[in-house]
Amino acid sequence: MKPRLVIGAAVLLLSACSQAAPPSSNVASLQSSGAVAPSSGTAAPAGDQPRLRMDMTDEEKQRLYDAHTACLAEKDPNATGTGAGPAGRRQYNDEAWRLCAKTWPLPPWEMDSSNPTFADNWHRNVKCLNSRGMKVIETEPGSWTYDGEQTLPHEQRATIEKECEQEVFGGGRR
Repeated sequence: MKPRLVIGAAVLLLSACSQAAPPSSNVASLQSSGAVAPSSGTAAPAGDQPRLRMDMTDEEKQRLYDAHTACLAEKDPNATGTGAGPAGRRQYNDEAWRLCAKTWPLPPWEMDSSNPTFADNWHRNVKCLNSRGMKVIETEPGSWTYDGEQTLPHEQRATIEKECEQEVFGGGRR
């Protein structure tokens, strides 16, 4: 067999066996290193809006919010940001918010109001908070308010909130 024919056959064989790379996604995922996969751009294609997960660290969540802020800054470079700015300076314009809407992270599915089990689980969450010494009243699914003066320190209340969310909504991945 001639060398050119062997090389050509090898190239053809290798190309026939290779698989196309999966399309990139802007949805964050937990890698084995524990890091959030970076997004491929500032604007997510339709349907690829990032979603927070119950088991994400604060740092992982912050990276997703930072990506949204970076998009806003790119789309409106003369803006002062989302916080209070000096008098006469403008915040991000409506067009920047519209263009970057798909980069704002959705809540974890377990805590998304479009999840059919959310309202029942939220009610169980409020019951859990009260059973652990917090004094709260459910105002609507996804919201509660304190019922009178709190006797528990802030740090303890924050721990109870996190524990009840994990207990009721779970910490697994979707």
